[in-house]
Amino acid sequence: MPAKPELLILGDSHSIALKAGADMLGIRAEALHFSGSRWHEVKFTYGANGFEPRGTKAGVNQMRALRERLGVEDVFGMGVPVISTMAFHLGRLVPPFGWEGHQIQDEDAPFIDTGLVASRAFALDYVQHYRLRHIRVAKRLARSTDLTIVAPPPAFDRPNYDSMRAIISGLLTQAGVTVYDPREDLADTDGMFTPDMLEADGVHATAETGAKIIEAMRKRGLLRL
Repeated sequence: MPAKPELLILGDSHSIALKAGADMLGIRAEALHFSGSRWHEVKFTYGANGFEPRGTKAGVNQMRALRERLGVEDVFGMGVPVISTMAFHLGRLVPPFGWEGHQIQDEDAPFIDTGLVASRAFALDYVQHYRLRHIRVAKRLARSTDLTIVAPPPAFDRPNYDSMRAIISGLLTQAGVTVYDPREDLADTDGMFTPDMLEADGVHATAETGAKIIEAMRKRGLLRL
């Protein structure tokens, strides 16, 4: 029998830093990740064998290899803690919302008096339209394993990103899914990650930051290996 991993990682490009961080910490981890575009297009399902990618070559091939390597069909239901970045994929969700300049008016924020305003209720409906399947699958996955979903790095301050980030976190939490926001432990005084914590693209966390995120989760008791 192959050695059972200590940790499973599932998600999009933001999960790559988490896998690299786990490797740096000496944690025996397995990962499955495919692009945020495919996540946004709902190229996944949840069936008799648990979570599995559909219609994405990278995801399908990785899942096939994982099943063969681990000797199980339901990879994410084998009793191993799972951390994931699923459900956010903000790079595919936020830009279209702001194509005409709309900004979300959060209830606790100063009133927006320039440009086009979108209510939080409208933004909530928009997010639910594109992320309801993700929330449902996360909820089902959380029933069969110790799941924590990690919010994306707070890398920049652009309109609507924080608002939609918060909406998705709230929907996951309401569904009974544990969410960890690395901003709570690792952000600078302005609420952002410092440039040295990010890759050259200024969006994705480095491997070192991935390790810090995992360590912070362990200290909070969110990750018991």
